Amino acid sequence: MQARTLLGLSCYGAKRFVEAVKYLEPAANADPTNPELRQVLAQSCLQAKNYACAQEQFRQLLRQNPDSAPAHMLLGQALDGLQRTSEAIAEFEAAAKVSPQEPGVNFSLGYMYWKLHQYDDAKRYFESELSLDPSHAQTLAYLGDIEWKNNNPDTALSLFNRAIQSDRDLRIVYIDLGALYMQQKNYKEAQAALIRAVQLNPELPDAHYQLGRLYQAIGNTAGAEKELAKVRELHENAEEGLVGKMPASETAPSQPK
Repeated sequence: MQARTLLGLSCYGAKRFVEAVKYLEPAANADPTNPELRQVLAQSCLQAKNYACAQEQFRQLLRQNPDSAPAHMLLGQALDGLQRTSEAIAEFEAAAKVSPQEPGVNFSLGYMYWKLHQYDDAKRYFESELSLDPSHAQTLAYLGDIEWKNNNPDTALSLFNRAIQSDRDLRIVYIDLGALYMQQKNYKEAQAALIRAVQLNPELPDAHYQLGRLYQAIGNTAGAEKELAKVRELHENAEEGLVGKMPASETAPSQPK
């Protein structure tokens, strides 16, 4: 069991989360009073997108410590991955009740309401997150998206630029910038933004579709056909969840306990 634990921790450190779960799950079950080990197992399940496993492990952690805001938030991420949005919101609200200034809790609630297209509620929570962390890139990006949807392109552009200053790899920013520049007929900037969106995740069809429309607008028939053919190859656009948007905990036991 000690060897399994060490292997699991090594896999976790190497970000080989599926393997980490395989080794850590029996180790955590054999040592149920070790919350640090279960925390690493739960994080591994979450990062491996094994959301049912993550849900069970975070629930067990909450049985040991019901007032853990991070555990409520991570359980919320697992429930979001299971598409159980109302339950995820309840967990994030529980985290906010325990720790109103917990980093990321307002962003998480804002993101949940953004997914539900309840943009006024989403904006309220995003603004609360910014009051605690004015340079929170994800928050700036999603606030910009709301302003773009509300037909406020100048405000949206300002928010997108602030977001990029903190994190140049936010896909939603480039998707929206592509649409914004297309509306302004600034095709050069639109193309650069959409190509960047494709680079960040080539398996999502929305950027390919927008790029195809852009190529149609500028008369690049071959480019348009290529991008629209790619859209047809890809599965229906799956809605992205919170996993990957929130930082993973670095907590891990240095040795088996």
